Amino acid sequence: MKQLRLPLFTSKIKYYNLRIVPPDLVFENVTALKKQFEFTFGKQPLSRSKPHITIASFKMNSKYQDLLIQVFDQLSQRETFKLHIDGFDVFESSKTLYLKVPKKDALTTLHGDLQVLYDKHLKGRVRSFAISENPHMTISKTRGKKMLYQSLHHFQNRGYSRQIDVDHLTLVSRSKYRTWEEQHEIRFDSSKGIGDFLKY
Repeated sequence: MKQLRLPLFTSKIKYYNLRIVPPDLVFENVTALKKQFEFTFGKQPLSRSKPHITIASFKMNSKYQDLLIQVFDQLSQRETFKLHIDGFDVFESSKTLYLKVPKKDALTTLHGDLQVLYDKHLKGRVRSFAISENPHMTISKTRGKKMLYQSLHHFQNRGYSRQIDVDHLTLVSRSKYRTWEEQHEIRFDSSKGIGDFLKY
């Protein structure tokens, strides 16, 4: 599959998200939790988003996309690591119910490596660069505090805890007001070259 190359005359600002996508079983588990949320509380913002843990988010002119992939592919030198998904909590300010992902040393190191790559190669090209300091997996946003804490109580009574092996990162992008439309996988200890963008 050929790598996506955008001509300069179609370049535009796009939104990017570097994330951990859980293995299939956990992906299906969390999707089921999202469906359970909708069944109980109705469809809400992000209740149908694809399960993931955001590592970093930013905006960038798509003409730099090839450079971005080259830079992020340096993360493929990292080793596979484990993360534990453990229970539910909420962000009261954004009225969001989520699964907790305790921050371990491997994730702290990954954040540090990412900051170094940004400082060395991407500063001046990337806008609104933000590393997620509170790793989590969103279940849904809610309408008001009442629904927020009702949903927290509902899911805490059921519980959810899993350990996952993280063997790759996924970079997704989208245009403003659109859904995530492309992805590029950065596999640890295997593919160290520039991969293909695939339809998401």
